[in-house]
Amino acid sequence: MNYVYKFIEKLNINNSTIVAAVSGGPDSMLLLDILINLREKTNLKIVVAHVHHNLRKESDYEAIEIEKFCNENDLIFDMKKIEEYPNGKFSEEVARKIRYDFFDEVVSKYKADTLFTAHHGDDLIETVLMRLTRGSNLKGYAGFESISYDRGYKIARPLIYLTKQEIVEELDKKGIWYAVDMSNGDTKYTRNRYRKNILPELKNENSNVHLKFIDFNEKLLMANDFIVKETEKKYKDIVINESIIIDKFNELDKIIKINILEKYLKNIYKDDIILINNKHMNIILEFLESNINTIFDLPHNKKGIIEYNKFKVSELKKIEDYEYKFTDYIELPNGKKIVVDNETKLTSNYVIHLNSKDIKLPFHVRNYKSGDRMSVKNMLGTKKVSDIFTDSKISKELRDSYPIVTDDNGEIIWIPGVKKSNFDMKKQGKYDIILKYD
Repeated sequence: MNYVYKFIEKLNINNSTIVAAVSGGPDSMLLLDILINLREKTNLKIVVAHVHHNLRKESDYEAIEIEKFCNENDLIFDMKKIEEYPNGKFSEEVARKIRYDFFDEVVSKYKADTLFTAHHGDDLIETVLMRLTRGSNLKGYAGFESISYDRGYKIARPLIYLTKQEIVEELDKKGIWYAVDMSNGDTKYTRNRYRKNILPELKNENSNVHLKFIDFNEKLLMANDFIVKETEKKYKDIVINESIIIDKFNELDKIIKINILEKYLKNIYKDDIILINNKHMNIILEFLESNINTIFDLPHNKKGIIEYNKFKVSELKKIEDYEYKFTDYIELPNGKKIVVDNETKLTSNYVIHLNSKDIKLPFHVRNYKSGDRMSVKNMLGTKKVSDIFTDSKISKELRDSYPIVTDDNGEIIWIPGVKKSNFDMKKQGKYDIILKYD
């Protein structure tokens, strides 16, 4: 118990309001007793937050007993009863979300500094073993932290230094009431199988094995913190304009590469990041290592694009063919426009000078089609438009929708912003139409 009190002392919670998550089980009842023992010395205001899961017939009785305990000990009692689960089906994940959403509300309502939960040493062992078996990233292999801040306030878990047996023995010694959830012995739940079959064997090897797991957990979390800091340092140099610069990426240590890629993908997928598994990660890393221009499928209607030393993830979009006629002005699907502007002084590939006698009007503008060829200015013969795109480093995702300007005979006269054809008459000075792309 000394570890527990020292842990709480370091939290510096004197003269503050704290919230204790209390289920009524032995773990949370001992936690509450410990906080009550510290109340006079630290001038604590204690709020008890109880979630009535409404799954067992004993739950009503347990809620009454917890409220009674709070009244007897001058504690604030706040309860949420779950009347119905989404789709009428219980799941641990949904129940946890409901619990912590309620804790958020209680912390905010009472302007509390800290939420205390009753996770103990056995919980930590079970969590680590389950995550090792399931597979995860470095932080995911660790269990929970003794102190965390991921919900915008401090969450403290002081019982991490105690085993379940030590908790029950302490309560029995003090004669404190606690509820017993018989479902905790049901081996249809994964955690209960670890609890029943694996923990006893570990404790036979070392009765204080939970302390070893605490040390292992802390080392994993420290290593993860270091890697996260290194990742943050490198990320801004590696990810530019929503693309990973591949040659710089490939110079990094593999663990930093993995973390940069995970962060990059999470920024894109957000809550759908669960769709990305180790298989996808390994495929992407292999493609990045080869650094060969390619496009490959990714989950959730997305594709990975490697092109000219850059990697990015884009939405898969169906390209609709288009073709428009125009004489002096047209707005394009890409948000740009082509206009007749005989006053412009520009001379780049964004402008072309034409003689109306050399072409058949009106102009047409359409998307690129496979097999397109054009006569490139100052070159003999014709050249594939696909090769022009490659030479000009037009990304593959843009090519299918890129505008191609032709005359009424279908002759390609201009790829706006990319190449002019031999129809451009700027040098000869024999033109009466100037088209501009902007």
